[in-house]
Amino acid sequence: MRALVIVATLSAVAHADPYGVPLQQPSPPVQAGPQAAPPVHTGDPALPQDPDGRHAVRGCAIGDTCTRPADLLHEFEVQAFPRANAGPWLDDRSAAAAGAHLEPASHTRRAKKPSELRPEDAWLDHAELPDLPVTWTPHLLDYLEFYKSDPRGRAIMADWLVSQGRYKDLIASYLRKAHLPADLIYDAMIESSYDNDDSSSAGALGLWQFMPEGGKIYGLREDRWVDERRDPLRSTIAVVDYWTDLYQRFGEWQIALAAFNVGYGAMLRSIARYNTNDYYSLCDYEDGLPWDTCLYTPKVLAVAIVGHNRALFGYDNVQPMAAETWDEIAVQASVPLSAIAQAAGATEADIKRLNPQLRHGRTPPGDASYVVRVPRATGAAAQQKLAEMQSQWAGYDAYVMAHGERFEDVATEFGTTLGALRKLNDVKDETELDGGTVVVVPRVSAADREKNKAKAKAKLLGSGIDNKDGETLIVPVPDKDATVPGKKRVFYRVVIGDSLRDVATAFGVTRDDLAAWNGLDDDAKIHPRMVLVAWVAPEFDADAHRVELLDDSQLVVVTRGSQEHMDLAEARTGRVREEYTAPEREELADVARRYGLKADDLARINQISGSTVLSKGDKIIVYRVTDPSRSARAQEQWSKTPRAKRKKQTATSGPVTKPD
Repeated sequence: MRALVIVATLSAVAHADPYGVPLQQPSPPVQAGPQAAPPVHTGDPALPQDPDGRHAVRGCAIGDTCTRPADLLHEFEVQAFPRANAGPWLDDRSAAAAGAHLEPASHTRRAKKPSELRPEDAWLDHAELPDLPVTWTPHLLDYLEFYKSDPRGRAIMADWLVSQGRYKDLIASYLRKAHLPADLIYDAMIESSYDNDDSSSAGALGLWQFMPEGGKIYGLREDRWVDERRDPLRSTIAVVDYWTDLYQRFGEWQIALAAFNVGYGAMLRSIARYNTNDYYSLCDYEDGLPWDTCLYTPKVLAVAIVGHNRALFGYDNVQPMAAETWDEIAVQASVPLSAIAQAAGATEADIKRLNPQLRHGRTPPGDASYVVRVPRATGAAAQQKLAEMQSQWAGYDAYVMAHGERFEDVATEFGTTLGALRKLNDVKDETELDGGTVVVVPRVSAADREKNKAKAKAKLLGSGIDNKDGETLIVPVPDKDATVPGKKRVFYRVVIGDSLRDVATAFGVTRDDLAAWNGLDDDAKIHPRMVLVAWVAPEFDADAHRVELLDDSQLVVVTRGSQEHMDLAEARTGRVREEYTAPEREELADVARRYGLKADDLARINQISGSTVLSKGDKIIVYRVTDPSRSARAQEQWSKTPRAKRKKQTATSGPVTKPD
């Protein structure tokens, strides 16, 4: 009977439907007596899976790879082209350590037509070639086979050819205008899959994967509000100049393509080291060029060949996306993209797609005129409508933050809340903000701003440890009497996101000097509410350097850890430091209890053991409460002070302010 009970219980559980999915039909009742052996079913069972649920778990439909094209391509490359003298998952340093040698291990085979390398690839002999020079190599043929026959390659290429439609006309027009090969458009296919938001772990970004420094060299704006590496128009204009410069330097397109990948400096070093400017020869030598650079040129050539021979490779039915087209209008203030969308009769998503360089949902503050894109044929109407809607943003201004200025101080100065100012500027983390950052602020009168500035200053001083609004700020330094000949002393309050190097740069001093003046570990981070002392030239102009300094008249500068420092600091907590003389032998814990403290408190204050027994005449420092309402610590200590001691303290010291 026990077995029957177990079977019945399992059967009941199996038929339960906690997710609303029928699992199976109820089994007939189990009869008593010997049971027949159940039939054995060969093969894996078919499980009643939920496709939608699996989609949610894996992030894409069952059967899809869920992988970025670049990752799928890399997966193929490490399998098809293992690095020399190393497994496919090892880096170039591992390969070198494995014993690669300066002589080429094997020369890259080259041919004028594919059938000379592989007779079975004669079908490629008459393929239309791109306007880039083509050298037939085994790697190039492998890539072409990948895009023709491998499901991964076919999926990647189909997606690329669809996406290419967005910017093909735009890119081709600028390449033709510069008399460059039009098929350099296929380099963007490899770099970004024509995705403006594509980024690399190294910091490259956008359609052409400009690094930050390269973007600056070629005039692409990069700040908190705008990153033109994401702008398909401006980044293409920039890359045309870059391609022109690379070709001017190297004079040959296959090596120029490789230099686009590895950097012109690394390419020049490799050429000088091996005394050859032949790209394929450099790839044959140990440490000649990186593994991925040796794949880069054939990879670009392969996609260009496929692009010119879509029917030959089976992509003749792929329909490219419609080309992006737009009108341009100028806005004269920081305008939300939602307002621009409203004026253009478009969605905010449309405006964001056309202006991927705008990082925070509005045009940049501080620009007298900023050109923004709207859907084609809406420009004139949008410009007119924006003029009518101007009151929506007429009450806002641009404001440049200074080094050392807190975002909450800016909010106070311009009469708004920190939360509202965060929302207005799309600030998710205040580490995004530093000196020189332009933010949007509500417009206020000069008089109100001056009043608010005083409030902000009071809040700043009140944010010190145990400070109240408007009180002077205690600033402990290594030596309050220190001087530096020919320099003046200034004080700077650290804000979120500051680093010692950034602050030193703002003051025009060295990081080591700033650390030494403040007695800091220059490897450790600095933190908000710290106050740094700096010694600067007498003519140092804080406004010109956009540095927010503390007002000396509102500071009390003390030597760190001195009696003066400790007395002032404890006074701010509502306590006074006193010297206690033991009238007789007594334990530290007994003394502590009389003051509402613990033995460990007195041990820490006096740097002695908590089990210390005082002898008659021994002196220690104790903290006595004078104002319980001043701080939570004082209030807690006062509540633990014996009533008799409280009365005695009140009688000898005058009235003690009691907490509410």
